Amino acid sequence: MAALQLALDEISYLLTYSSKRRSVALQIADGKLTVRAPVGVSVAEVNALIARKQSWITKHLSQTQVQHTSDWLKQGCVPLLDQLLPFQVQSASVSGVMLSDGSVIVSMSKRARPTNAKLRQLLTDWYKQQANTWFTERVTFWQREMNLTSAALTIGNWKTKWGYCKSNAELGFNWRLMMAPVWIADYVVVHELAHLRHLNHSEQFWQLVQHYYPRHTDAKRWLKQNQQRLEL
Repeated sequence: MAALQLALDEISYLLTYSSKRRSVALQIADGKLTVRAPVGVSVAEVNALIARKQSWITKHLSQTQVQHTSDWLKQGCVPLLDQLLPFQVQSASVSGVMLSDGSVIVSMSKRARPTNAKLRQLLTDWYKQQANTWFTERVTFWQREMNLTSAALTIGNWKTKWGYCKSNAELGFNWRLMMAPVWIADYVVVHELAHLRHLNHSEQFWQLVQHYYPRHTDAKRWLKQNQQRLEL
């Protein structure tokens, strides 16, 4: 039986194929969607079914969502925006992390004792580098769209916030957003940029966010339901 980890818009799902099945079945458990399909059914057909059943799926996902921390290290993979990347650890002369052929390669120095704490630190530093590049690009894009101008950009490591906007136009973003889908991280960019015009959460602020990012309510809900999965 083959299995694929896929996504349609904000709905992530596991697609499994079996020669014994005769029809497609949707199963929701612990806040996760699994699609079981006969061999020969295409991903396009599955996505079409999910699109038709989106309201039902969203309702039941929210009802069964379990707040937990995903132990990505045990699973042998790490999320990067819309991707779920396998990672491997190798011994090397110098510690570091690099992305190669769709895999995250973690090199650990032979002089250091390989521990989960060390592995988490290396991956955290790598995520921060990815975040700095990605958020710099997305802030440039969105401030052009919104006709706004920000100042310095900071990548932070916070437990209780996703980003900030200061009165001096400095923006900050949580590196953990690199573990979320692109549309979620993009929402936070728009949210913080909107504070350049309204340094509050007034009605005018939310109208501005709504104008440039109509899915902001869905994004806020996703973050609330999935925030504890954005941990190493």
